[in-house]
Amino acid sequence: MRIALAVDDNMITQHFGYCEYFVVYEVEDKQIKGSEILKNPPHQKGQLPKYLKENNIDVVITGNMGQMAVNLMANLGIECIRGVKGNLVDVINAYVEGTLESKDTVCNQHKHHGEH
Repeated sequence: MRIALAVDDNMITQHFGYCEYFVVYEVEDKQIKGSEILKNPPHQKGQLPKYLKENNIDVVITGNMGQMAVNLMANLGIECIRGVKGNLVDVINAYVEGTLESKDTVCNQHKHHGEH
């Protein structure tokens, strides 16, 4: 399973589409087998879910994302865990331990390109 954490400065970002990068963990049998950095491409409305699917991502962990991204992820079969805060290491460990919970929140504010 490939889990992508949306990250800024080793912390889970609060705005999915504008994260600096994704840290992608390979998890198998509740063990982390490896990780890699996946650069976030330039923001284009609706393209990020497709990009993640092309990179074989099964789960995305983020602070928040808009309804359009939530819907696109669901349509592509990517699980979204939202409402998460904290250091990426603590968050992936909580996920592996089965204690990370998703909050059913959706971002209603849309940042425009260049307003990071």
